[in-house]
Amino acid sequence: MRRSLCFSAALAGCAAMWAPQSAHAQLTWRDFVVTSGISAEGYQGNLPTAASVLRDSTEFVSALVGEAGARGSLTWRPPFEGLFSLAFDGGMRQFAARGFELRDYAPREWVGTADGTYLRGLGQRTTFSLVTRLRGREVEDRPPMPLFLQPGYLRALGGIGLERVTEEGVRVDLEVSGERADFFATRATPQVRLLDRTTWAAQVGASFPVGSATSLRVYGIGESTLYPEQSTFLTDDPHRRDRSAQGGFSLTHASEILAEFSVEGKVNRSNSPRPEYDALTARGMVTASLPAGLTGSAFAAVSLKRYVHPTDFARLIPGEEANNTSLAYLSLSRLLARNLDGTVRIGWTRAETEIGGAYFQRAGVSLLLSYRPDF
Repeated sequence: MRRSLCFSAALAGCAAMWAPQSAHAQLTWRDFVVTSGISAEGYQGNLPTAASVLRDSTEFVSALVGEAGARGSLTWRPPFEGLFSLAFDGGMRQFAARGFELRDYAPREWVGTADGTYLRGLGQRTTFSLVTRLRGREVEDRPPMPLFLQPGYLRALGGIGLERVTEEGVRVDLEVSGERADFFATRATPQVRLLDRTTWAAQVGASFPVGSATSLRVYGIGESTLYPEQSTFLTDDPHRRDRSAQGGFSLTHASEILAEFSVEGKVNRSNSPRPEYDALTARGMVTASLPAGLTGSAFAAVSLKRYVHPTDFARLIPGEEANNTSLAYLSLSRLLARNLDGTVRIGWTRAETEIGGAYFQRAGVSLLLSYRPDF
């Protein structure tokens, strides 16, 4: 059984085991949602990729995608002071792709995430937090480009944080964390292990009320990342080490209309000059109620990224598709029954693969159903 399949099954098993015992064990469900859907998507960009040795001559492929998943969160107040919470999100996507020259592919993607948090008050205005996260992904029958699917991985994160609320209502937070990411390599694609990394990060931020319905958050993050599988060919400094600084702000307005706008900048420097870059991202989101019981949402993100040193060699980035992506989507949602709602979504994405400077595009339309059972 696949690693991510086991992880998703474990999450579902924990949810099933805890649900009927929630009252007796003093566990409280905050939310539980079962989702399913179908999408029609098109992919463009016949590019190289580190995670596949196959190359295809086609520039455009289409895919019909079915998906199913579940997400939820629960809390537990122990006899001693504090609060524990667990949030999970897992699921599967099955693709039926057409348009390749070599053969038709049917990739299957399993994903799962579990977040655990412990909160405890330190006085009236300060809160201590202990956070953990486990994320997994597995891809079966991974196709060549232009249908880009991120390679499988397992990531584990742990961190501690403090938040203090001042008398003026300003929330100041500090978090220190460490993360280990291991990517799943096959015999045919051992180069995927080049993406393995260990990251240490420190973040400081502050949130300010701006009027009765608007808040402003500013933050800064410093990171140090070691890539043990990437060599610098330097005797005294043999492994790639990146240092990055990023910061930004976000404005959130919550009233009849929910709106958010944010800007984030990042500077990445390394002892291996190839992956050094500067990036800037702006995001905007609006959600509002519409006539006929509809809820409309619009989201857009625009990213600009510039590599400092021109090179003909591949630049392996941290392995997240969202490291540099521009996207936009529109969605309409409507309540279909007491605990069932449906969503139609149209979206477009232009993103970087795990090889820096190689971009693909994706466009599609989706029909999604979300069911919230009564517990």
